[in-house]
Amino acid sequence: MQPTTSLLALNFALAGAREGFGPFLGVYLQQQGFEPASTGLAMGLAGAAGLVATTPLGALIDRTERKRTAVALAVCAIAAGALVLVATNSLWLIATAQLVIGVADTSIAPLVAALTLGLVGQRAYGRQVSRNEAFNHAGNAANAALSGLLGYAFGLSYVAIAVVVMAVASCSVLLTIDKGQIDHNTARGGEQDERSTVRVLLETRPLLLLAASVLAFQTANGAMLPFLAQARTAAGSDPSLTTGVMTVVAQATMVLAALAAARLATGRGHASVLALALALVVLRGGLAAFAASWWLVIPVQVLEGLAMGLAGVAIPALVVEIMEGTGHANAGLGGVMTAYGAGAALSPALAGLVAQYIGFPASFLVLAAVAGAGLLLWTAGRRLMGAHLASRQHEAAGEVV
Repeated sequence: MQPTTSLLALNFALAGAREGFGPFLGVYLQQQGFEPASTGLAMGLAGAAGLVATTPLGALIDRTERKRTAVALAVCAIAAGALVLVATNSLWLIATAQLVIGVADTSIAPLVAALTLGLVGQRAYGRQVSRNEAFNHAGNAANAALSGLLGYAFGLSYVAIAVVVMAVASCSVLLTIDKGQIDHNTARGGEQDERSTVRVLLETRPLLLLAASVLAFQTANGAMLPFLAQARTAAGSDPSLTTGVMTVVAQATMVLAALAAARLATGRGHASVLALALALVVLRGGLAAFAASWWLVIPVQVLEGLAMGLAGVAIPALVVEIMEGTGHANAGLGGVMTAYGAGAALSPALAGLVAQYIGFPASFLVLAAVAGAGLLLWTAGRRLMGAHLASRQHEAAGEVV
């Protein structure tokens, strides 16, 4: 199997494996009798684990040559965590499982980025990421459909079966990748200089700007789907079908958005693609606050698909552009994904508190305001550091297609 074909198959399989319970966790815990604040806390722990672990993991990935083994261990840990979630009603055990899932999940993005960069090289990276993301979102849609059907027919606890199946599929695909074809020097973004990882990350101002903007993006976006599903469930909709339909709509849209991201970046740069993604989250939050019927829920989920599809391509591409030649590309992505994990932790906790004391509509408006602040930060920061960012992005954008 060609390396690029293996990467596409791996991204499809990993989508279901790394998602775990994903958007179904909120309604599952709701069915178990947990209040919105407790549900938000449990959901946020996976992001909190990523907050602590992702940057060190990225630095480790820059050094290890056992990238395939690391991916296999991560997906097996996620599958084990999903099984624990359905085997207990203890909030403490659920929290522990979420911590394990969070560490494993957040290691996958830099691992896949390293495999991709090491297999296809810097010049083809942007185009391959676009295709990877399309297959990843297609896998998410397939997994959401399977999970929704299992949940509807047998109960939400059976969603864990889909996670285990996709974990096995991911490990099988990893065996088709020839480890001898991975250029580990290219995978880390070049030779490392004498600077420490921490120093490189702190001295790269465009990377810090990107991390702050990504934090705002995921804080605003992360909890919208599960809390919108909870709002619909509270209104009487079936939890499995509601969450499954919403997830499939979003993921199917993400496939098209991921493929379009490479085209949009041509001549405009990936920075403009990220700005568009932030703007779409602002619009999505505003609509979600008034989504009392499926006529608005579906457009809200289409907006999620557009935002996530664009951001999923733009973020790693921007990191690789910024970190080119440093030898710390995966640590850089780990740093940005740490910010992403912080947003994942903050989003459900923030939305849960607002929803419990003010209501679901207010929580969506608060999340939209966070996305608006991120858009302002990214726009202003790009202008302040325009020379550095613009030159890199336009050079890379010309290589994407």
